[in-house]
Amino acid sequence: MTTVSFKAEESFKAKLEMLATKKGINTSAYIKMIITKGINDDLSEITENGLTVAEELDILSKEKEDKAHGPFKTTKSIMNALRK
Repeated sequence: MTTVSFKAEESFKAKLEMLATKKGINTSAYIKMIITKGINDDLSEITENGLTVAEELDILSKEKEDKAHGPFKTTKSIMNALRK
């Protein structure tokens, strides 16, 4: 395990200590809990395709606007749709 440290105002530290005490844990455990939750929340926004939900929705909306939709019966009809 490694140690991570950061500088904070005394008032911020006091708030962290107060919240940790309210939860019944020490300040270090409280900070770790908050950071872990934040990381997990951010990672959960990444889809199985490695994109964010917003990126996937953008792709889907552009696909709806795409005029080159099949099914196509011939290669020529595909090429004509792609030229438009």
